[in-house]
Amino acid sequence: MTHVLTDPAPTGPADAGLRRRSSPVLQVAALLMVLGAVDWRRGAYFSGSLDPVVLAKALVAGLGLALAVGLASAGRRHRLGTLSVWGLGVVLGSSVWGALTHGQLLGGGVMAVRVAVLGGTVFFLLRAAPALEVLRRTAWAAGAIAVVASLTGLPGMTEGRLAGGLPAMDPNALALLAGIPLLVLAWRVVMGEAGWGIAVGSGYFLAVLWSTGSRTALLMLLLGVAVMALHVRRPRVGLVVGALVVGALGVVGAVSTGFLAGFAERGGDGTSTLDSRFIAWRAAAGWAESGWQAVFGGGLNIKIIPVTGQYWKTQPLDSSWASLLVQTGLLGLFVALAWVLWVARGALRAPYPHRVLFVGLWVFLVGRSLLESGLFDASPAFLLFLAVSLLSESASRERLRTEAAAGRPPVTPPRS
Repeated sequence: MTHVLTDPAPTGPADAGLRRRSSPVLQVAALLMVLGAVDWRRGAYFSGSLDPVVLAKALVAGLGLALAVGLASAGRRHRLGTLSVWGLGVVLGSSVWGALTHGQLLGGGVMAVRVAVLGGTVFFLLRAAPALEVLRRTAWAAGAIAVVASLTGLPGMTEGRLAGGLPAMDPNALALLAGIPLLVLAWRVVMGEAGWGIAVGSGYFLAVLWSTGSRTALLMLLLGVAVMALHVRRPRVGLVVGALVVGALGVVGAVSTGFLAGFAERGGDGTSTLDSRFIAWRAAAGWAESGWQAVFGGGLNIKIIPVTGQYWKTQPLDSSWASLLVQTGLLGLFVALAWVLWVARGALRAPYPHRVLFVGLWVFLVGRSLLESGLFDASPAFLLFLAVSLLSESASRERLRTEAAAGRPPVTPPRS
């Protein structure tokens, strides 16, 4: 059965004027949504207590949701499928049931509500505005926060990896924020756009991503851009030659100076971080103490689990999939896996301009989720994944085809 919210009849020029007036509100709502999803404290995890930072983030996220609901109610409501909402409901519901039996209902419930608020904001923004406009404004918001966080984090970067200053986020979170606008800028190039603005923006965000030392984010970004590049239909000669020259010079420079090897080693830790992840994943597989916890998990607030056989006692769950197993159990894990594959299928069936961006984002976000947390948590990765999921549904594709047709230049009939 296909679930869909249908469009009311368009209202013509008045509706277009309303959309123009609502554009600043849409950007503010997107900014508040992303700001409510990023980390404000580095190395801290929600313990269930409502301190000022938690309350401030809740206020920001709630205001973003209120603005999104207002936008969706004020103008034309765009067609949007709802099956993704049901999938999210199963994952969150499983985590809440698990938290109840694990004695973590307050912490797990608060986290589930937080994810639901962010998911609702994504849903109503996509109901209120064209798909690509919402994605571009979300990417702009992520880029703006990444710029502020990277600039304020530079004074504290005496050596090692760049982390966020304001907001205070760890290097991997900052790399995610920088990767989102980078993918959108690469998509614009694939669509035939070019200019100094795109070049300068791409250079800055690439420098930020490199400075964070996040190897997973960089690798998945390159894979995402490569997948989008495969969709180029008629590449311009100058663009192809320029990309090949820049790529060749970059590879030669990185290899000859040892820059690439230094990035891979990242301060001498080599593969130690991956080894510690394997330890946490093995611990996650045997974490459940009962059949109920094995099926439903222990709640979204569980970010660190105990490990045995090591000189340290606990380990963060640095993988969205290991996190799902602990937080939502086997039920949430299998639903999420089917959900991710279903989104890939839908993204490949989207109209051309949307398909290019959707596939690139899917590769970047899902690939990153193997070694990083946050794909099904309150994070910018979740915002983008849910947006792609909602827009990739069969019930949303007619809306995408209409938007793609409206974005094409008019065809001038030949003179007789």
